[in-house]
Amino acid sequence: MNYTSSDRRPPALPDPTKALMDPDNNISHRILIAVNDPDLRRISVAGLRASGFCVSAPTDGDAAVMLAESFSPDVIIVDTSVQCPDGRPLYERLRESTEQYLLCIADEGQHRLRTSVLHAGADDAISVPVNADELAARCHALLRRPRQFQQRGEASVTSTLVLGPLTIDLGRREVRVDEEEVQTTRIEFSLLEQLCRRPTEVCTREELLDSVWGPKWVGDSHVVDVHLSNLRRKLDKAAPGTKVIHTVRGVGFRLANDVTDVIDFSAPFALA
Repeated sequence: MNYTSSDRRPPALPDPTKALMDPDNNISHRILIAVNDPDLRRISVAGLRASGFCVSAPTDGDAAVMLAESFSPDVIIVDTSVQCPDGRPLYERLRESTEQYLLCIADEGQHRLRTSVLHAGADDAISVPVNADELAARCHALLRRPRQFQQRGEASVTSTLVLGPLTIDLGRREVRVDEEEVQTTRIEFSLLEQLCRRPTEVCTREELLDSVWGPKWVGDSHVVDVHLSNLRRKLDKAAPGTKVIHTVRGVGFRLANDVTDVIDFSAPFALA
């Protein structure tokens, strides 16, 4: 796929310590993007974050379905070529299981496919080459539309995710590991949430800074290590036999094997 992006650099925060002390100032609309092309993914994620969105970008369809159903993004962006393990297009599966705004990206010249995905329930569809600024503008336009979510069963959206020994209540901002409650700061909770958004991937320090402190953050990336070290100490105290966060030296952080080894991406997640 082709892609384009502007070279604008976001202005620096005049007072970076304010963002450090109050990360809730950076709470943004959530975007889930699932595309096959790594360059398109990188450019799109950078552009969306520069526009103020909080972005998750899983690299496989199973993780995208889990995140769409568990973390309730405001907009889901899907490459029409991404498929589920059963061979179905991912956008069809997501349209059936979620009510979030759905924006599809088709290959260049596939006008019939764009029409088809719109008839299938997508809210918007574009073709490559994709401009990152236009992609962000289309997301903003979707979010300006009033939308009535249909209820599926008792509730269409859940705020609690269970990943093996780890339970995160997003609505109440509570964390439990092996049934033991862990008291976290707002920053610690937000960092753990970002790791759980990409349960099969490594999050770099720069990605965590962008997601938690915002794309305008200016400061030492070592601040991520400090907060995760404090969080890890609390998790270890609550459940000494369970490792939740793993450091990938020279790269970043991910969920530890004690959490990810029990995840079954072929089945629905256990919801508390």
